[in-house]
Amino acid sequence: MSDQNVSAAPVVFADRVYLSEKAGAELSRMGGYAWADAGDAFDLAGKIGGSPDVKVIVTEYVPVDDTVLDRAPALKAVIAYGAGYDHIDVQALKRRGVLTCNCPGENSQAVAELAFGLMLCLLRRIHRADQWVRSGEWSREGLVLPRWASGRELWRKTLGVIGLGNIGARVARIAGGFDMKIIGYDPVKNDEQLIRLGVEPATLPDLLSRSDIVTLHVPLTPDTEGMIDAAALKGVKPGMILVNTSRGRVIDESAMIEALQSGRIGAAALDVFASEPLSPSNPLAGMENVLLSPHLGALTHEAGDRLCDSILRQVRDILEGQPPEGLIR
Repeated sequence: MSDQNVSAAPVVFADRVYLSEKAGAELSRMGGYAWADAGDAFDLAGKIGGSPDVKVIVTEYVPVDDTVLDRAPALKAVIAYGAGYDHIDVQALKRRGVLTCNCPGENSQAVAELAFGLMLCLLRRIHRADQWVRSGEWSREGLVLPRWASGRELWRKTLGVIGLGNIGARVARIAGGFDMKIIGYDPVKNDEQLIRLGVEPATLPDLLSRSDIVTLHVPLTPDTEGMIDAAALKGVKPGMILVNTSRGRVIDESAMIEALQSGRIGAAALDVFASEPLSPSNPLAGMENVLLSPHLGALTHEAGDRLCDSILRQVRDILEGQPPEGLIR
C-alpha cells in the first residue's frame, strides 16, 4: 500500500478500490501512487490541491469534472475503474486535452455470471429458502414444503437482453446453455451484429412484450437514462421478471416500483439503483418479490486482477505518451 501524499503522486486513486500486489509494485516503480479516499469531486480537488505532479486519476465512483480539473493542471488522463464512465465529465476533459479511458471487457464475465445468479436465485427463491432453513422453520414445518418453495425454470424461457456489448453478448452465450430463446435490443448495434451473436433482433417494445425475463446491460448515457419508463413498462409481458446489473437510472425507479406493486412485473433482481447506497426506507427494500444486491457485479477476484492489469498497462502508456487501450474517443 502506498503512503505517498496525494499531491505528490503521479497516479491518484480517487476512491479505495482493489489493487493487486503486482499492480501496486509496478506503479511504485513508475513513480508511485496514492489513495485520495475522496468523498466527492470537491474533496478530491482539495486533496490534489493544484499539484503539478498528478498525471493520472483512477476513479470508480468519485466524479471527475471541472471542479477536479481546476486543481489538476498537469493531468493527462482519467481512467474509469471498470467499464462505466458516467461519473466522468468526458466533454470537460476533452476541452482541456485530458484523455478519458475505461477498462472495457475486464469485468464482463463477472457481471454476466451475476445476472444469471440473480435470475436463478429469484426463480428458485434460493435466498428465501436459505433464510427459512436458518430460522428453523423447516424443522417446525416438517418435510412438506410450503407452496412458495415451488419455483420456476430458466429452461426454454424467452430472455430479452437489452444491450449486447461485452456483457450482454456473454449473457446471450450463457443463455444458450439453458436452451432459452434470446431476443435482443441494442441502441447502437444493428440487426446484423445481433444476428451474428445468435440473438433475434427486436424493437424495445417488442422485446418487452415477449420476454419472460428482461436483463439490462447498457451504459448510462443521455439516450439510455430512463429508457425503461412508465410507458415502456405498460407494454411488458404480464409477470415479466426484470434484472438490472447495469446502472440504476436506466430504469424509472418510481415506475418500476408501481409495476412491481401492481403485479405487472412479477419480480425484479437489482444490483444497481438510482441512488446508492439504497436507503432502507426505499420501497424496494420491503418488497418480497425483489432481490437486492449492493452493486457487486464486477467484484470477483479474477475480474479485479484483470482490471488492475488493464489499469497498469494504460498508466504506463499514458506516462510514456502512447495511446491507451481503453481510450474513449
